[in-house]
Amino acid sequence: MYKLRYYCQGPGEKEILNLLHQIEDKHQIPYKIKDLSTNSQYDQEKEKAAYDKDFKPRAKALKKAMGVSITKLRSQSGNYFVSNPETIGLLKNDQIVWWFHMEKEVKEFLRNLLLTGNLPA
Repeated sequence: MYKLRYYCQGPGEKEILNLLHQIEDKHQIPYKIKDLSTNSQYDQEKEKAAYDKDFKPRAKALKKAMGVSITKLRSQSGNYFVSNPETIGLLKNDQIVWWFHMEKEVKEFLRNLLLTGNLPA
């Protein structure tokens, strides 16, 4: 029912990958890695596609649930930051219901999830 999706550049950050693996083993919450780069370089088209497909249709529901706008994931200049630096999406029935952006937030969320097994309400 619940899944984690890790949006990253290239292979991803080792500590985050380790936390995801431990969470899957301990709490049976599967994860998927979504590399939005091309040859480990920023790819604007992949970033925009992920933003448009995964986040934009859920913008109002995500803002209501979290109190945070998805606009953190894009700039006025047309760049998108879904995987730069990192984002974790919590999916329920293949729709994002919660997300964390920036390495510090992502790691804090994953450490807490590993420790408690509690998902956001």
